Amino acid sequence: MRVARIRIERFRGYRHAEIEVPRNMVLAGEPQAGRTDIVEALRHVLDARSTRARVNPIDVFRPADSEEAALTEVEVTLLDLGKDLEILLSESLETFDEETGEIATSSNAGDAVLGVRLCYRARYDLDTDTGEHWVDYPARSNPAADVFKRASRIEREALPVQFVDSAPALQLRAEGVLRELLADADSHNLDAALTNLDSAIHTATESFSETEVVTGVLNKVIDSGPQLLFNIADSADITFLADDGSMASLLRALQPAILMGSAGHLPVRSQGSTVENVLSAAEAVAAARDTQSGVVIIGDDFGDRLDSSSSEYMARLIHVTAGQAILTTRRPEVARAFDPGELVRLTISHGERRQHRLPIVTDKSSRVNRRLVLEQLLAALSARTVVLVEGPLDVEGYGAIASRLFVKTKKPQHSLPANGIRLVAPPGSDGGVTRLPAIAEIALELGFHVRAIVDNDKPGREDPAVGALAGMVEQLVVLPTRTAVEAALIRGISGDHLRETVETLEDFGMPLLPTDLDDDDIADHLISTKVIKKQGLGAAWANALTHKPPIARSVIEAICGDKLGRIEIPDVA
Repeated sequence: MRVARIRIERFRGYRHAEIEVPRNMVLAGEPQAGRTDIVEALRHVLDARSTRARVNPIDVFRPADSEEAALTEVEVTLLDLGKDLEILLSESLETFDEETGEIATSSNAGDAVLGVRLCYRARYDLDTDTGEHWVDYPARSNPAADVFKRASRIEREALPVQFVDSAPALQLRAEGVLRELLADADSHNLDAALTNLDSAIHTATESFSETEVVTGVLNKVIDSGPQLLFNIADSADITFLADDGSMASLLRALQPAILMGSAGHLPVRSQGSTVENVLSAAEAVAAARDTQSGVVIIGDDFGDRLDSSSSEYMARLIHVTAGQAILTTRRPEVARAFDPGELVRLTISHGERRQHRLPIVTDKSSRVNRRLVLEQLLAALSARTVVLVEGPLDVEGYGAIASRLFVKTKKPQHSLPANGIRLVAPPGSDGGVTRLPAIAEIALELGFHVRAIVDNDKPGREDPAVGALAGMVEQLVVLPTRTAVEAALIRGISGDHLRETVETLEDFGMPLLPTDLDDDDIADHLISTKVIKKQGLGAAWANALTHKPPIARSVIEAICGDKLGRIEIPDVA
């Protein structure tokens, strides 16, 4: 089974949205752009437990629709159901376009496939704080007549869906994933094992209650009032149970413990968040492996509580194991586990939530270039703006200067993170302005606000790529004449301070200055020899400076500012 399409009406932060879901999907993007809302929308439809409790007012879009009869709706189209599900849901099946998940028309009926639509609907009155909600089959419902064919609990429970939650892993209680896996594996032997566990626990507690030390103390307690008041004879009338003595209470009390070191078996919750979350993901993978029709694994903010290696590995494992993987994330490592065409990036623009997905490319060269560029953009997935620069030295130098400026001034115009900005250079060691338009194109397709910083080291011969960039990006910052990033990090600083910085970096591989070099010539010497670039000292140089370079400072203030279009950075006197 797989989710092919999602339609949302007046649910949480969405007034309206339609998402064509790829075979696998990783959702990323800006904060508050709707990642969690989409997962919750899927949960309301696909989790049989979602409609047991009362309607949650959080699920109603605000401000509420002026029409009192307007329903909150989440409609999900499911394809590739498998034989068993098709039989179970046969009365509600429809035909769909396999690629888009839209209902088939007469023009494409020959290539249509069978599937089903399920729709979560909710009515809620904010004034009285009352409402109702359910899941129905749109094919057999008529909202205009207030007639709905509701999906039964059995039908919803048959859907092969696994949510990767932050709930404790390896739980034996009824709602636990492990319990479900055990029941699916062999329900008869599981029942027998639980009966034996219950019997063994009672035998053990009775034995404990009959030990001499326990009976002696209990008899003293009973003799101190309860014997007379409640007619409790002696310690034989008292035993010990887990909570109310039921099997459910016993299983809630039992918590998994793992042997992972010399300390012996420790509860999973004591092993750290990484172990807990890997186990939760592993349960979903195990469920997917055991199901013939293909489990849809859905997880929100996947990888948040994992280290980088674990998050990427578990995401890849889910991707290759599940019938369909739908994960939201803030981690570039998780997005790396998916193909570029499976990435959906969510943004907010002019108060409206939007979704962005890279178009399909067919030639090998374009696919390779897209993958390389995307590797650079992954670290900026949750940023609002990417600023394209010509090489890694630009990223190191401008990034370090911005950090130092903000520490000193505490002003937002000196902070890249405060403005939702990430610096991005072309992949590999070779940069250059000619590579920036291709990166800008992909960044724009993913919904980023795109700005760029370009050198001006060849006056009178502006590279055609600069003109191309100017027509694509919202802001183009151009350095002064005969100025590349090294000059921007050096010019405007006095010779004695440059000499001091060079001496500070001697242990980092910075060559000493010629002994006969005057202070006034140090800047030109450092720029002409390109020593900062050759020695890979961009960040080290910026952090060692005792005075901030005025050109680089102007660049930072420009990209963090509101002015758009072409911005010429003035040269220093």
